[in-house]
Amino acid sequence: MKRLIFIALLMPLLAFGQNQKAVIEFQETSFDFGTIGENDGKAVHVFQFKNTGELPLILTNVRAGCGCTTPEWSRQPIAPGESGNIKVSFDPRNRPGAFTKSVTVNSNATNSVVSLTIRGNVSRKPVGPYEKYRYQVGPVKIFNNGINLGNIKNNQQLEKKLAIVNTGDQPAILKATSDSPAISVTVSAPSLTKGAVGHLLVKYDAAQKADWGFVSDIIRLTVNDQDKGSLNITANISEDFSFYEGNFEKAPVITLSETEANLENVAPNSINTHEFYIQNTGKSELIIRKTKASDPETSIALSKTTIKPGKKVKAVVTYKTKNAKSTQIIQLITNDPQHSTLNYKIVSNTGK
Repeated sequence: MKRLIFIALLMPLLAFGQNQKAVIEFQETSFDFGTIGENDGKAVHVFQFKNTGELPLILTNVRAGCGCTTPEWSRQPIAPGESGNIKVSFDPRNRPGAFTKSVTVNSNATNSVVSLTIRGNVSRKPVGPYEKYRYQVGPVKIFNNGINLGNIKNNQQLEKKLAIVNTGDQPAILKATSDSPAISVTVSAPSLTKGAVGHLLVKYDAAQKADWGFVSDIIRLTVNDQDKGSLNITANISEDFSFYEGNFEKAPVITLSETEANLENVAPNSINTHEFYIQNTGKSELIIRKTKASDPETSIALSKTTIKPGKKVKAVVTYKTKNAKSTQIIQLITNDPQHSTLNYKIVSNTGK
């Protein structure tokens, strides 16, 4: 009987102990930075909280929803009645405009998950007078370090301009030259005084390039007769088939004996050859305009580059294997209007 009375008296005390918990209470759960500058550095706000419970408070995790927001928090247990803080930093660089970011706080408190919010507006950094000029050539800055002409036809001519400005204290004489017959370049203001703006006018004639697929050329730059760099001019040249007017009945047609070869047990680090055939199943001459390998140690030899209707030629690929499985891609550029670019793939498995 005495034992039952003791248990009956102990149970309320145990229940009281079980009900004791930590409680996290923030002075505020949101903060507005207002307007901050993009170049002003990180914006920081400290969220203050207090443990109003009866057990020590432990923050188990504090995480931000964005990499631009960084929280720092009290790692030690916060005793009942004591205070702590969470410092939240926001990086406004390259983030102009309004923002709202959240920070999630996990703890052993009765309110175990609390969300904090920061918001504000980032004003754009002031743009300097030469901000848009990205490429430095001595005292001269150029809008970009090259021109990508994109996809152009083999008979097409294009003109592109690049803005230039003299950011130096002395006059600058800029000269631009190219060895490519496809490129002519002129400088609108060869002699630039301090702060003077001009442009490079680049004219590109694909017919003079007489090449196919991805091509690249260089424009050399000198300032005051000193070599200061170069511009890269790229293009992807394809054939103009508009004269067919959509009727390809009499056009050449390229057909490969196979489009892929899978070779097993090839010796590693060895020079190998592989053959396949290219056939013209169309009604006019098929011309192999260009061949290109994906690996500089791979080459392709053709017995002929012009194939009459109904005829075929042998293609011999010479390549070097690696220690393990290797893949070679051979690109064929032709005058077939429906398959002007075709790939042949060789997969070699050395078994290593």
